Amino acid sequence: MRKFSFYFLPIVAVVLVLASSCKKDKNDEESIFMEGSLTYLCPTYLTASTQLSLNATGITAPTEGITYKWTMEGFSEDSLKGQNVVVTTPAETGNYTVSVTASMSGYYSKTSTKEVTVMDPNSESSLKGIKKSGKFITDPRDGKNYYYSTIGNLDWFNSNLNYAGAGKAYENEEVLAIFMGRLYTWTEATGSVSGSGLGSGPQGVCPPGWSVPTAQDWEDLAKVLNNSVAVPFNSKWNGLGEKLTVQAKINDVNIWRYSPNNLQNNLYTWNALPSGSMMSNLTRFENMFSYGFWWSSTEKDSNSGEYRYIYFDSPDFPYNYVAKEYFGASVRCVRKSL
Repeated sequence: MRKFSFYFLPIVAVVLVLASSCKKDKNDEESIFMEGSLTYLCPTYLTASTQLSLNATGITAPTEGITYKWTMEGFSEDSLKGQNVVVTTPAETGNYTVSVTASMSGYYSKTSTKEVTVMDPNSESSLKGIKKSGKFITDPRDGKNYYYSTIGNLDWFNSNLNYAGAGKAYENEEVLAIFMGRLYTWTEATGSVSGSGLGSGPQGVCPPGWSVPTAQDWEDLAKVLNNSVAVPFNSKWNGLGEKLTVQAKINDVNIWRYSPNNLQNNLYTWNALPSGSMMSNLTRFENMFSYGFWWSSTEKDSNSGEYRYIYFDSPDFPYNYVAKEYFGASVRCVRKSL
């Protein structure tokens, strides 16, 4: 298994920042420290104009009498008091700060702060650069629309699959799945069925009439990208990755890390995005904004599934393989062109 390094996108404010600070009451020289770590659960990515419930926890002593004050400039309420509060996220996309302070007479106060990114799935201002072919199908299972392009002998989705019947959103951030799709194990993606032949892969998690691409499906795509010259699946696919990579932005910030080695030509509206992966039997998320990974339904062997990947600093589109249940990757659905 190739080991990948995780990189953060430097100019996107997506990093969880949990900071605790203590402040002494000027009038109380006998103040003592609260015990425990003040914390709260809040997604790093939020959908614009939606309700958000926040619950402060973690202080183990004192056990009562604590005052909790929330500061959330730009939300429906800039300031609220209470251990549990409900607010509406900003209507305007961008980066914001959510902060809570626990205080009580006789104790140093504690503060926990987190930076969040507000996105609007219904606005092109939140995801710029994505191209749509004009042709789409509606998944009868959940009503989601998927645009597709005819490339060679197959129709390919213009985006990663976002079927919530399986898989996970990256870091369980559901709004990200709207843009990036979900991550699936090979077994989830294919229904444990290894596929072969052109357009003959298993349906797996794809909508009815569509399938998870086989090695032959991937080779059909590569031949088109390689000026009608056939390329075997188990090869590096030199220079073909940048032909599918899209130059896209979230809230006007580049999604792919910059590199002069990947020109991001986005041929055929394939819209390759760095949607990351799940690792360690789905207990750890990595590689968003640096790598995109896509399954092949053709297994390597009884224990391993194969996938292709694009790295931000390379024009290529290599393949690799991994234990079927260890790794989570994206799915592109295909069908024989009608």
